[in-house]
Amino acid sequence: MQQYKSDVVVVGSGVAGLSFAIQLAKLKPDCKINVLSKSTLDHSNTNLAQGGIASVTDENDTFEAHIDDTLRSGKGLSSPEIVKLVIESAPDKIKKLEEYGLKFTYQPNGKLDLALEGGHSAPRIVHAFDHTGYHVQQSLIGIAQSLKNISFFENRHSFRLIQNDSDEIIGLYALNVVTKSVEVFIGNTTVLATGGSGQVYQNTTNPSVATGDGIFMALEVDAKVSNLEFIQFHPTVLYEKNKDQLDLLTEAIRGFGAYIVNKDEKRFIFDYDKTGELATRDIVSSAIFSELKKTKEECVYLDCRHLDYESFKNKFPKITENLESKDYSISNDLIPIVPAAHYQCGGITVDKSGKTNVPNLFAIGECTDTGLHGVNRLASNSLLEGLVFGDEVASFIATKLENKPIQPIQTERYFFDNFNDDFYSKIICRIKETMTNNATISTSFDRLEIAKKILDELKISLQNKDIKNCISIHKINANSLITVALEIVNRKLIYTKPLPAKNQKIIR
Repeated sequence: MQQYKSDVVVVGSGVAGLSFAIQLAKLKPDCKINVLSKSTLDHSNTNLAQGGIASVTDENDTFEAHIDDTLRSGKGLSSPEIVKLVIESAPDKIKKLEEYGLKFTYQPNGKLDLALEGGHSAPRIVHAFDHTGYHVQQSLIGIAQSLKNISFFENRHSFRLIQNDSDEIIGLYALNVVTKSVEVFIGNTTVLATGGSGQVYQNTTNPSVATGDGIFMALEVDAKVSNLEFIQFHPTVLYEKNKDQLDLLTEAIRGFGAYIVNKDEKRFIFDYDKTGELATRDIVSSAIFSELKKTKEECVYLDCRHLDYESFKNKFPKITENLESKDYSISNDLIPIVPAAHYQCGGITVDKSGKTNVPNLFAIGECTDTGLHGVNRLASNSLLEGLVFGDEVASFIATKLENKPIQPIQTERYFFDNFNDDFYSKIICRIKETMTNNATISTSFDRLEIAKKILDELKISLQNKDIKNCISIHKINANSLITVALEIVNRKLIYTKPLPAKNQKIIR
């Protein structure tokens, strides 16, 4: 079995993993860092992020306002200390990206073009047109590849952490999806930056790699996980049937003046919240779900017909190109939309240094619960979180790294076997269907109980089919998704459990 040794193993090549690797590589030039990517380096949620990075850069804006907006969006479950740290670090991260060569969109007057998104009290979204995540990732990849102490391993599907006799994490197993062989990556420190788990739902903006692998591996070694029930749904996603990954229509379009309407062309969001289309994502998504339930329709619509076409096209070139390639006219058509699973607000419990409760295991980015997002992430705080904690965690680990030799370990032998992939594919489809029908925003307790019953049965089916040490991509994904789905549903059941009626005795 092929073994690779390094001081630090990083799982994930999105904004969090790359920011971390770059910062650590610069702070510790003698430190060897191996970065694993489940697919290609640029196949991640980061690459798909359209809106931008929330940052106070205008003299009329304040840190206090951005902090208040973030805390309000989190509905009381955000950590004020963490929120303050992230928001006040934002301007420096914008400058750093510009130093890396990222070209943000500027106005003719030389000032940053700041977009307005839901939940923000002022325009403060720094962006590179409507494809910010792509430009962020390309900039970070370029810098990371120029650093000699970072090595990259693409197409490595990590599936199990390795512990020594002292319960310290000393590396992991990963399936090389090209050679169909299992490899071992050994390191004194392991950092999970595996992103989210949107693929647990049928309708999602997340790429195929977002199957919650970090959560699954962390739970397998008894790492703490928190607030995983708070899955954020993005309210404006292009509605297309039978598609695993739906196209995001950035919130900045509504900040630019677009409306959300029902089949009768009524702007119904105001029936649910006085701020209408610019309410936070949880409010807008919940309003749309309620409207769909009431009208029995499959979608609502984004109305851009009243907007100036040339201005829209200049502001959102990629989105315009995508919609027109699918025969939608921005000037004449209503664009069908649905809410879709977009962001995992909770995750592996970490402190501001990325530490988990398991020795030598750290985590950063969307797979974590840092205390920043609470119940609902404020728009465009996600790339920011990855940038800030990538640097914070690297700076902490740099002070703790020891030049101790990596001890040889006894590894288990795994065999690639895709004979049962049809079975695993069917299980995955059932998980997605169950979660979509029974575990979205404002789902009733009864529906969640139905979801739990089905998921428990699916987990038993997986266990009965399991052949020890036989591995395949579909098997790994099925195990990750069932674990994350049950974690979400079990936590939602606690969160939505009906209160006992008055004068009713509680039987324990």
